[in-house]
Amino acid sequence: MNGDDPANIVNRTRTRTGAGAQLEGSTALREAMFGDFSGAAKRRTTAGVPSTGSPYADRFWNGFVSAVREAIMNHELGLGSLQ
Repeated sequence: MNGDDPANIVNRTRTRTGAGAQLEGSTALREAMFGDFSGAAKRRTTAGVPSTGSPYADRFWNGFVSAVREAIMNHELGLGSLQ
């Protein structure tokens, strides 16, 4: 996502609370979340889609997205990261 995209996690948290967050994931983790990691267009269309090269992409993708959404919600509610 572009740095100025309103849906970008940094912008979502910064807009509401004044504090942003940036996520860094290893290449192996990112590869595991996509059916085809060969380019941006392929990643957009295969996020969370299992493939021979990444048979658990749906589990990695959905788990990651759920965890990030929960963290954003807790942050916006003013809850600590260990709540």
